[in-house]
Amino acid sequence: MEKKEFNSHISNQLNRNLEDLFNHILEMGGLVEVQLETALQALGAGDVAKAKEVIVLDKVVNQAEMEIDRLCARVLARQQPTASDLRLILATIRIAIDLERMGDEVVKIAKMIIKFNEEYATACRDYSGYAELLDIATRSNSMLKTSLNAFARVSTAEALDIVNQEEEIDVIYKNACDKVTNDFKAKPDQVECLLEVIGALRATERVSDHARNIMESIVYLVQGQDVRSMDEERLMAFLAEIRED
Repeated sequence: MEKKEFNSHISNQLNRNLEDLFNHILEMGGLVEVQLETALQALGAGDVAKAKEVIVLDKVVNQAEMEIDRLCARVLARQQPTASDLRLILATIRIAIDLERMGDEVVKIAKMIIKFNEEYATACRDYSGYAELLDIATRSNSMLKTSLNAFARVSTAEALDIVNQEEEIDVIYKNACDKVTNDFKAKPDQVECLLEVIGALRATERVSDHARNIMESIVYLVQGQDVRSMDEERLMAFLAEIRED
């Protein structure tokens, strides 16, 4: 499937609406990218001002999701799309929801940075799990960029890579949680701070889950196959097969 298939209809209005959907998703994805990159800068430097920027930006992300929802409803009501056009609309709705939830997760990271600054005498980087937190956030940001590029190109070539990356993050996340949990007993005076780190780790891991969901929506758009209910072995085999095509 190529993107040009979505702007070759007799109806110019439908062509414009479908092009708008592509552009709105890419713009919204760009906003979440900025949100995540700003959170990474805030994490690296313990920068509260940057963390507050992340929270402000989330309102713009939420508005973008509402606008995409409105546009999808208008196309469905007025132009009754079928086949690949309908898949585009459904995929767009799913991707917009995942992007909006990504933004919510990034806000949790920003709130942790602010809380450490305002309520605790130490920085979050002084605790177990912080290195993994930065690692997972950086990897998740890369996954988001790859997924958005795949949507722009209407391509599933990197779908298998995204799933593999998400599974690698699951391992890093589990090891980080084990380290932090061990510190609960060894450093009982730090439990509140360690719980904040656990929450931020969970938020960054969820960002990678949403990036994977976006790629699965792209697979649905391009291949017409809903892979969400596939077990892991069958999914891997399917993604390997479509990468070779």
